[in-house]
Amino acid sequence: MKQKTLIPLIVFLLGICLVGIILYKVDSHETAQNHTTALLNATTYGERIKNEITEGIDVTDVLKQILISEDGELNQFDTIAKNIISDSIESIQLAPNGVVTDIYPAEGNEAGKIDLLHDKDRSRISCYARDNHTIITQGPFELKQGSYGIAVRNPVYLKDKNGQEDF
Repeated sequence: MKQKTLIPLIVFLLGICLVGIILYKVDSHETAQNHTTALLNATTYGERIKNEITEGIDVTDVLKQILISEDGELNQFDTIAKNIISDSIESIQLAPNGVVTDIYPAEGNEAGKIDLLHDKDRSRISCYARDNHTIITQGPFELKQGSYGIAVRNPVYLKDKNGQEDF
């Protein structure tokens, strides 16, 4: 009698072990696939963000070259900004002496006209960009207009009659 119940019990236990091993392998494979998917998503979104920041830098470089060529004047700002803005850029701003005076599009961005060099959230990094003659990105941070954004700041220096650079 013992033998009649022992064999089915052994087969049953082996079956449970086999099912456990299969479930473990399936779960391991699914975890590895989820990890790969997450890695691909992170890479894709990282590349998209990188491209959008590069696009923002390109826009600031265009404006910088226009300002330099026109000795600090930018006539028809709205027209120029309208032609160089893209889907990934929410607004384009000019900030002579660190104070935002022009924003495109103006509608809905009125609160963005601030003094970047004295604003408690933006002054430190804006002064760093100015003092080190370097492009900086800042963010994500809460915008004065509401919502969140990333800013690309590109300081512009003009040469005076003596060849001295002036921010």
